[in-house]
Amino acid sequence: MKDLSLKQWISVVVLVSAVMLGIGMIMGKNLAETKVVPSEQVVIENSEEPIYITSYVVGAVNKPDVYELPINSIVKDAIEKAGGPTEEADLVAINLARKVKDGEEIIVPTKQVFLSDSNDPGNSTSTVGTNSNGKININTASAKELEALPGIGEVKSNAIVQYRKDYGLFRDIRDIMNVSGIGEVTFENIKDLIVIP
Repeated sequence: MKDLSLKQWISVVVLVSAVMLGIGMIMGKNLAETKVVPSEQVVIENSEEPIYITSYVVGAVNKPDVYELPINSIVKDAIEKAGGPTEEADLVAINLARKVKDGEEIIVPTKQVFLSDSNDPGNSTSTVGTNSNGKININTASAKELEALPGIGEVKSNAIVQYRKDYGLFRDIRDIMNVSGIGEVTFENIKDLIVIP
């Protein structure tokens, strides 16, 4: 090996290079095959089945019940699934375009009737947002009617109306504290002046 000629050295280098190239190709092929295998194993089972949520639709609908709805359904879809609104339904009082959440109860309110003073049938003494005791119904009162409450100005009254549109009717008078800007102090000042149906 000491006396290798230049031709022999070149032959050795070419032979070693060919062997290395062959090994590299074999390893590269095996490596490429192992990369393909995991991607073939990623299979989504039942990808064609739609995902459903459930919602309890009650109030002024023709068939109140629990319904399964496709995952991106809106309140309008839920009402239609429940047989549509009744003639008494007040669809303006709720946000029909809001997405329904799984397990949500959707209450479709009825239109409120204006009450009149029994002494003067032509004189309306009670409006949509007040009851016979003079308390304000926080589920039906307009923003202007809500401003009659102490500590509730234009901004907070509009926030209450928007909250009803976004989240539905209040279930308890304490729920009004979920509205931005209304805390314990404001609630204590208005709790004896408000009602829910």
